[in-house]
Amino acid sequence: MIEAKKAGETVERAEAPAEPTGVVDLMEALRASVERAGSPKAIGGKATASGKGVEKKQGAKKRIRSAPKEDLSGLSKADLYRKAAAVDIPGRSHMTRDDLVKALSASRK
Repeated sequence: MIEAKKAGETVERAEAPAEPTGVVDLMEALRASVERAGSPKAIGGKATASGKGVEKKQGAKKRIRSAPKEDLSGLSKADLYRKAAAVDIPGRSHMTRDDLVKALSASRK
């Protein structure tokens, strides 16, 4: 700066850095977290040719499911009871709605 002033150039004063307030920008922290989580390096994988995702291991087999699992949480207790009767779940008449959901879920595994 001194040399520039001696040469007759104008020198502008730099702004002082902002004082830390202790307040964290939550949206910026969330963005950074999402970027780290989405990064192939963050999950220990290799980037694909397109630069997105993680490469699949060679020889990996696809998991084939016989039928998609039905969402039982939206059914009424009466509907759950009918399904439990169809698969012959014992003790179903004394079960709560949540018990029926658990029993039907377990019977499908």
